[in-house]
Amino acid sequence: MRLFRAVGCSALLLMLPAHAQSAQDHAKLLIRPLQPFIDEIAPGGGIDITKSRWQKPGRGTGKLPDLRYLRAAVDTLYRMSKRTGNPEYLALANAQVRFIARTAVENDPAWLHGAALECIGIYHRYNPPDLALKDAALRIVGWLRKRKVTIETGQVTFGHFPCGYGIKTLQAKDAGWTNDLSIVGSGLVFAFEVIRDQTILRDAVSFSEYFLQPWRKGALGMDGYWHAGTWREDLGSWVVGPLHYAGFESTNAYSDEASWIFSTFSCTNFLTHLYQYKPDRRIIYSCRKASQWVFDNCQFEDGGVGICGRDDKWLGAAGYSVSQFVDLRSVSPDPRQLAVLSRRAKLSYDHLCRRLSQPNLGPLGIEWVTHKTLPDPLVNVGWMWLNALLGVLDGDDFRVPGQ
Repeated sequence: MRLFRAVGCSALLLMLPAHAQSAQDHAKLLIRPLQPFIDEIAPGGGIDITKSRWQKPGRGTGKLPDLRYLRAAVDTLYRMSKRTGNPEYLALANAQVRFIARTAVENDPAWLHGAALECIGIYHRYNPPDLALKDAALRIVGWLRKRKVTIETGQVTFGHFPCGYGIKTLQAKDAGWTNDLSIVGSGLVFAFEVIRDQTILRDAVSFSEYFLQPWRKGALGMDGYWHAGTWREDLGSWVVGPLHYAGFESTNAYSDEASWIFSTFSCTNFLTHLYQYKPDRRIIYSCRKASQWVFDNCQFEDGGVGICGRDDKWLGAAGYSVSQFVDLRSVSPDPRQLAVLSRRAKLSYDHLCRRLSQPNLGPLGIEWVTHKTLPDPLVNVGWMWLNALLGVLDGDDFRVPGQ
């Protein structure tokens, strides 16, 4: 993939007087890598798989087109519309939101319901209220509630929204993936913001216990659901999933033994969003620990970041590390507590700027180190590209306190 060259950007977080001009330079830098996602948008919204470089069968994919990165595309397009003043980005984002809202169906996996609610919520940050989209949000929340189960961990009882699929070989009705289900939680918070129904917020608060309660081994109940949380204190992060299972997307790690950048970001994104309406000190604790886990275990000396550790340098993983720090900083603004994490986030941000400015950057956005990660499925590669762009946009927006 050929990209624009960028001006020097290693000190952009610190150059406050030049910040606005630097942000505009970065918007120009992001136009080229965003173009493949624009090219694949079908008339009226959706994805034309014949024009997509990402829509190929692979691990964890179901029917195509696979919409897992559509929320990230919508977010990027809206933010680029604001950054550049280009109304075409806004129109494309609106078309994608309306597409996912009208095409989501009851038997879709829970993550798609969550992503649709996120898209509807983001739409309302950039547009006047839309009654049709509000109705769609109500409908989707209703579908999620039909799946809702009550979980008792021995410490607390909470409402849980299963993935919509399980692992038959383990007799688990719910795979329990933290990445998937944190997207559901985030979608519920966005739905509350659009609909202003307090019962939706209560659902989100209750569901947050799945991410705040501790993981424990052998927690699969006779009912086929997981009677535990997903926070693993000895890791300092969330497990990929509560079950002992390998062979899923992008890695061969066992899901209950590892964390990964997909979950550290999405869990942080959900919980810090929820914190605005229901402050809970456990949220700040877990999100800060998870950010520390990323930088201590996944970040390389040059600021590159791996998926489950120092495996391979994915640009999207570096983007995630910046974005989750920015989310954390929104609820824990004390610079003394975040000073070390802030410097580490800046290192990843600088890495993103430096790598995106290289015209010979490959189409995967991956610098191979150990080859322990997999560019399979390609829809995850596309998703990571978008999160690299979002990491730059987030990095442009935050400052390093006291410097």
